[in-house]
Amino acid sequence: HGDTSFLAYDSTSSDATVTGLVSDGESVTEVTASGTQVDVVLNQSSFYGESGGQVGDTGVITGSEDMVFTVTDAQKHVNDLYVHVGRLDEGELKAGDEVRLEVDGDRRRRVRANHSATHLLHEALRRRLGDHVTQKGSLVAPDRLRFDISHPKPLEADEITAVEAEVNRQIGLKKEVVTRLMEPDAAVEAGAMALFGEKYGDEVRVVSMGGEEAVDTADAAFSTELCGGTHVRNTGDIGVFRILSESAVAAGVRRLEALTGDGAKEYQDQARQTLTATTALVGVEPEQLVQKVEELMGQRRDLERQLIDI
Repeated sequence: HGDTSFLAYDSTSSDATVTGLVSDGESVTEVTASGTQVDVVLNQSSFYGESGGQVGDTGVITGSEDMVFTVTDAQKHVNDLYVHVGRLDEGELKAGDEVRLEVDGDRRRRVRANHSATHLLHEALRRRLGDHVTQKGSLVAPDRLRFDISHPKPLEADEITAVEAEVNRQIGLKKEVVTRLMEPDAAVEAGAMALFGEKYGDEVRVVSMGGEEAVDTADAAFSTELCGGTHVRNTGDIGVFRILSESAVAAGVRRLEALTGDGAKEYQDQARQTLTATTALVGVEPEQLVQKVEELMGQRRDLERQLIDI
């Protein structure tokens, strides 16, 4: 049926025509039984299909005679063919039907925030650690982000703190995100970062964000990358950024996991509650907690040695 016209950059809802249905690996012309798992192909879509580390959208497709189809995932296949994975909940779904698409907007909002945060994180890491840092993989989900980089050793605590602070500073500048369509070579020549191994078409989206300049232009941006994913309109929409962990994935590859927005705030609240409960338990002020724990661990080691000697 050819490529699917992609509308997700501009809207989370649209009309479309069903051009194909696949059930149990077979092409079918209609689905009538509620609960049937189906892959739906449309002529156009506002659902983002999983690619570039960003997960696919979820939502609902509705049609005439109370047809309801729940989209549990969206996948981007060969070229620009988008497949909507899900189940028929009500009514009947047929090839040729005119339908209405509604993406889960809140989930998309959280995914956008996490994706934009990976761009700011990438640039903050390069500025702190060096230009040898390049992206080796990523996961952009609604509840978290994961970012793999080339780096020969673990990040020090002060490096993690500095990178996190820089990302939050860029968020706090509340600069508009600038998107341009360019030829790949021209984009790279203009300073956009391309991911090694990625295949780009004749035209690419160049996403620029952050920066110190008063005027919101791509040339003055903190981060400029070639990217086909969905992003926030303003860096302030990310809210807040928190790095949870840093670990090894393979030789010369480090992984950072982080949260943004509501997830980061919930994490901070939980950490504060844990700190309050722990300090109350051992009877010290927060600034004395580490010293107190070290003392208790020392006492435990002494007792264990005494038991061994008995």
